[in-house]
Parts: sequence; C-alpha cells; structure tokens
Amino acid sequence: MEAGHWNQAKADEAVNFIECLTLTKCTLSGEPEPFVLLPHWRPVVEKLYGWRRADGTRQYRKGFFTFGRKQAKTQGAAAIATFEFFMGDEPMQEIYFAATAVKQAAICYRAVAEMIQAEPQLASKCKITPSTRTIVNLENGNELQVLSADGAKQHGLNPSLVIFDELHAWGAPEAELHAALTTGSKSRRQPLWLTITTAGSDPESICGQEYDYACKVRDGKIKDPSYLPVIYEVAKDADWTDRSLWPLALPLLNTGHHKLSDYEEEFAQAQQRPEKQNEFRRLYLNQWTSTVTQWLPLDAWDALTEPSAYSDEYLAQFPVWGGLDLGASNDLAALALCFRTGENTAVLRVTGFLPESTIEERSARDGINYRYWVEKGWLKATKGKTVDFDEVFEHIERMQQRFDLQAIAYDRWRAKYIEKRASEAGIQLLEWGQGFQSMTPAIEAFEDLVHNSRVSHDGNAAMRWNIDCCQLKSDGAGNKKLIKPPVHQKSKHIDMAVAAVMAVGASFLVEGEYDPYAHGAGVSIL
Repeated sequence: MEAGHWNQAKADEAVNFIECLTLTKCTLSGEPEPFVLLPHWRPVVEKLYGWRRADGTRQYRKGFFTFGRKQAKTQGAAAIATFEFFMGDEPMQEIYFAATAVKQAAICYRAVAEMIQAEPQLASKCKITPSTRTIVNLENGNELQVLSADGAKQHGLNPSLVIFDELHAWGAPEAELHAALTTGSKSRRQPLWLTITTAGSDPESICGQEYDYACKVRDGKIKDPSYLPVIYEVAKDADWTDRSLWPLALPLLNTGHHKLSDYEEEFAQAQQRPEKQNEFRRLYLNQWTSTVTQWLPLDAWDALTEPSAYSDEYLAQFPVWGGLDLGASNDLAALALCFRTGENTAVLRVTGFLPESTIEERSARDGINYRYWVEKGWLKATKGKTVDFDEVFEHIERMQQRFDLQAIAYDRWRAKYIEKRASEAGIQLLEWGQGFQSMTPAIEAFEDLVHNSRVSHDGNAAMRWNIDCCQLKSDGAGNKKLIKPPVHQKSKHIDMAVAAVMAVGASFLVEGEYDPYAHGAGVSIL
C-alpha cells in the first residue's frame, strides 16, 4: 500500500459534521444534547478520515473497536455511519448494520434515524422507513439498512460501509453473512468495515480471530496500514479486582458519565459467585475469558505444552492407558493415550478422527479449518461420510504394537464393533459410563494433573479447541460431567477432551480390579 499522509481538513470535516448532530439518548442530562465526541471516540474519527493514501482515498479500510459494555459504542458507530451517509466520498453508498439478529442490528439504525430526525435540514433529504429499517438519501442515492444472519440471501450486495455489531456473538451460523459482507465490495474504491464489540469467549470464532489479528497489528507483530485496532481492555493477567484498572476497559469512568459505584453490584456478585466472574470480566473489563463457564483455563493448558520433548522411543518405556470416544454422527471420534511417566506424572497424546468427505462441509458449518488440522496430524481423516471404525481400530492396533498398552476405557454406546475387534486383538477394554458417577473422579484427576503441572501434551490445536468447548454440568451434589456449550452445539466438539479424561481415569484411578463406580474404594485420586 502507498505511504499514508495526514489530511487535517478531512479529519476536521468528519469531526465538525458529527459535532453538529444532536445526541438524543445516553446523555448526562437525560435530555437531547449537542453531540460531542468522547475522548475515546474522537481520535478514532480523526484517524479514520485524516490518514490518506497517495490517491487521496482513506488509508484505513477496516477497524476493530472493542470496549467494555455501555461505553457509547452504538453512538460512535452511528455517528460515523451518519457522516458517511451524507458526506462520504463514495458514490451510491450501501451502508449496512449487521448483527446476529435484526433486533440487535436495529439499535444502531435507530440511533442514526433519531439523529437525522433531530436535524430538519438532514431529515428533509431522507426517506426513513421504520417498517423495513431503511433510510434513503434522496439527494445522492445513498441507502442505509439493517441486515441479520440470513447470509444465504445476502450475496450480491455491494457494501461501501458495514458495521458489524457485537461480533463476539457471531458463530458458525453467521459465517456466511460475514463472508458475504466482507467480500462484496470489490468494485468500491474505498470500502470500510467496522466492528464494534465487547470481548467474547471463543478464540476460534470470527470475533476471536479478528481480535487476535487486531492485537497483532496493535503490537506491531503484523504490519497492516489499512487496519485500525482500537482496544480498551484490562490486561488478561492483571488483577481484575483492582478498580484503578477498570477505566482501561471502561473509558466513561474518566469522563464523568459513569462512576465506580455503578459497577459495584455486579462486582460483588462476581466475587461471591464463581460463575459470575467470567461474565463480569468479559462484559465490563473486556477480557476474553475463553468460555462463558470455563472448565479449564486455556493458559493453564497451554503452559503444559511440550511439542517435541517426547519421542515414540521415549514413551515406549512407560505403560499407557487409552480413552476412546466414538461420538455421534456429527461429532468427532477420538483416541487419547495417557502415558504414566511417573507415580504422579503423565504425558497425553490425543488423536481425533473425522470423515474425509465431510471436511469442507464441517469446516463451513463449524468455522474451523479442519483440513489444516489433518495436514498437521492433529486429526486423521477416514474414508466415507461417517467415521470409519475399521480405520480407528487399525490406529489402535498400531498403538498397541508401538507402546505398552494396558487397557482402553470406552463408552459402550456405538462400540459393539470395537468390542469384537478388541477381543480378537487381545486388547483389554474398560467400560466407562458418561454420567456423573463415572466421570466425576476422572474429571477431578484430570484437573489435578493440569493444575499441578503433572501432565504434558504435544500442543494439538484440535485438542485445545475441544478443551475450550467443554463446560461442566453439576448434579447439585458436587458431581460433574463435561457437556457442550448450550449454544452452537452442532459446531462445538468435546470428544477429544472426553477421551482424554477417560484415559486419565483409567490410568490413575484403576488399581487392581477396575471399578468405575468405586469413588474411593480401590480408587486412588491424586
């Protein structure tokens, strides 16, 4: 890209237009007030319009703006959209507010409509149609409208400006809409895509990947002069209870619009109720908390990575137990191996299986590049449209020949074929139920290994994602099992994590005669 230059006149034009508008909501007085760009929004507007390429067009084409909750995200985005609608350089503009649902996308639309209606000179130039959530500029032909996640119907658009609202809520079902809006502007001279969002909980999501890219641009790890990252957050490793840090994510604490006391009720709940802590940190401190109800923190899992420390030759000297999860038709199958390298230490290797012919379809549905994971060896592709159990068992037999395989814990559901093959191959199978009674001691043993740094793994990204998808469900008596998140279940998988828990359970909880229901009798939990 050409070297950028600063155009003060362009920056002033945008700021001056916006500050001639009227802010109808969220004012200090509670009444309509002149729109004054807040300290965290003014530099955004100035940079977007002040920095120019050699041909005079905008330098920035994409912006990622993330703040804590209720920090005037809507008002800032609506002001930029209003400026583009009336003053933008692009002819016949198509401006879209996009979100997972019409109701969410309509929030920004209403803010624009109300600012226009508050200015008779602007309102006289427009046709505002609330029923279709559209606004048409009668003088220049510009159009502004709301879109939601019916992506299949959105191809053929020619966006000039797209504002993605609360991108953290976008999952696999919204991937097509996102693709349609980010690839449909080839004929535009200077398209602009802006994201406004709070932090999310899935690093593999559209927002998670965009956030990661924005951080790398901000930190200078990636050079992209067309990308503007604006990130207000409390650092992930900071003391989240330190109130002096909160303005880093909540800039309105510095302007008088908000007070620390406004957050005390939620803060008190977060301190007293563990399930509320991640919610407070994600929504207000703008911290990515991995999953909304986290099973294992990914930083703890990542700290155990030893990608090249354990060769097959080294591991062959230790006894190993397996965990086998064959999954449902839409799931992965998985074999986990837990090598007992010491009395209280272990090494984990986990392999996932999926059908070759469904890789592209699954990748589109789940938002995951499964092909890349297969190429890296983290997953194995089997022939056919469902996982080929012959190939799974052939892999098991190779592991039996290579290592000192003691037994494999398995769920009998869908495993009749495996039982027959295991009997023929002389492999001991340990039936392992998936309910609270069987899974609780295995999960606790697994957690103990992780939190006390007694286990290592090879950094398998597919396994990492499975760990991240896991949530804990309790029966009220302290017993627990792993479940998928309640939303986007078809695009989340926990099979590799479940297999690893069973492998650990078989390895560390079995002494002498196996009894998965013993809960202490003949069972040693670390």
